Amino acid sequence: MYRYYSLSKISRIMFVVLVIINVFLYNWMTQSYKNEYKQVISDSFSEEYDRLESLFVTSINYSLPIIEVAFASQGYTGKDLTFSSLLNAKVKDPINILKFQLPILAVVDFKKVGTNYIQNNNAQINPSSNKNFLDTNLQSDKNMSQTQEDEKPALKNIDNSKPYILIYHTHTMEAYAATEKNKYIAKHGYDRTDDLNYTVAKVGDYLAEYLKKEGVSVLHDKTIHDYNYDKSYVNSFATVSKILKEHPSIKVAIDLHRDGYGAVMKPGVETIPVLSSLQNQEFRKKYVMDLNGEKIAKVSFIIGSRRTPEMKEDWRKNYEFAKRVSDKLNELYPGLSLGVQVKPYSEYNQHLLEKSILIELGSNYNTLEEAIATTKYLAKAIYEVIKQQQDFEQ
Repeated sequence: MYRYYSLSKISRIMFVVLVIINVFLYNWMTQSYKNEYKQVISDSFSEEYDRLESLFVTSINYSLPIIEVAFASQGYTGKDLTFSSLLNAKVKDPINILKFQLPILAVVDFKKVGTNYIQNNNAQINPSSNKNFLDTNLQSDKNMSQTQEDEKPALKNIDNSKPYILIYHTHTMEAYAATEKNKYIAKHGYDRTDDLNYTVAKVGDYLAEYLKKEGVSVLHDKTIHDYNYDKSYVNSFATVSKILKEHPSIKVAIDLHRDGYGAVMKPGVETIPVLSSLQNQEFRKKYVMDLNGEKIAKVSFIIGSRRTPEMKEDWRKNYEFAKRVSDKLNELYPGLSLGVQVKPYSEYNQHLLEKSILIELGSNYNTLEEAIATTKYLAKAIYEVIKQQQDFEQ
């Protein structure tokens, strides 16, 4: 009896000791993460950490790649990150499991995709043919009466023969919900495709054209950076750095994205989703509004405040520019901007330029038509902010 009592007492003591050790380790890990590891983590990691706000769940994702696949490709958030939903999602896409568990398969696939993309690149996103397509669609827009004024003169002190704004896409393959007018089959993950006629790159085409009509010179880069999603920001960093070196006239950089929740377009399946039947209607409502008789996508702005010692630029300058554009949008078109979010564990390559911002134009619950309809209003707000700042500086 005495021996049994002693063992029971020791077990309880050991349990308490283990709890204390776990609490200590948790505090040490979070402090280390905040004070040390934040200097070296990648934006793909930090972006996930920001979304979940849970080091525990993030650690699970990175410890068990099979779970990370579902999170990265299907957009699960903290509230629905359950083992049952994740494993169910995995069964539906076994190829994705193999690609992440056996990296060599992913490498081979990327090379094949890269080759196909290079071969089809000119036909797919040839600037001249794209320009003709845009001209036709812009003229047929039912709200073009607002933008069919004579092209405005260039802004003061700006050489309009050189680009002033850069539009690019870290997640170039982010697409929208398909419609009868804009059908596509998702590839490389849910709600994604390398056919840029259906992604944020097409929305960027329209935004660039409307900015040019406002009198601002724009360079729109449509390089695909997210064949390897985890290296998206590394790839876009290289692209933007090169462009800024070649075009020092660029003062504004816009990384155009769309937000995402769950999954709408399943890879390899041609479907036209019924928007009113999507599971999370609150998320759909968050990013859609009626303006001038049409449904358009709302906009949000993301600023990363993480800076390493090598990054000299003050993130508050990025924030101030984003805040001015957001406020101008709501001043001109109340409710169109959802505001500016600051992410403490990311920089999103915004340290490269003082007026570098990330814009989420709609979400995967929006249609391409709704996202495109927003661009004329967003271009107007950006132009007004740039003009006001120039007037202030003179």
